[in-house]
Amino acid sequence: MVPQLADQSLDELRERLDLLDAWALAQELGVEGVDELRAQVFAHGGSDADAWNDYHQVRNEYDRRASEEFDLGQ
Repeated sequence: MVPQLADQSLDELRERLDLLDAWALAQELGVEGVDELRAQVFAHGGSDADAWNDYHQVRNEYDRRASEEFDLGQ
């Protein structure tokens, strides 16, 4: 089961963004370890076709949550 974005902490969202970025870069550069990264990225299901949508969903939730935390800190 894929974890719901609303249930994840800001740190967990940041880790997911970093993982998606690392996987995309590894694919682009054709480096070794792409299969291991792919296994991590899609550990809860999904496919390569979902990665771009997943990135944007995670990015939007991260930005929204970070903005809320910034506003609360003001």
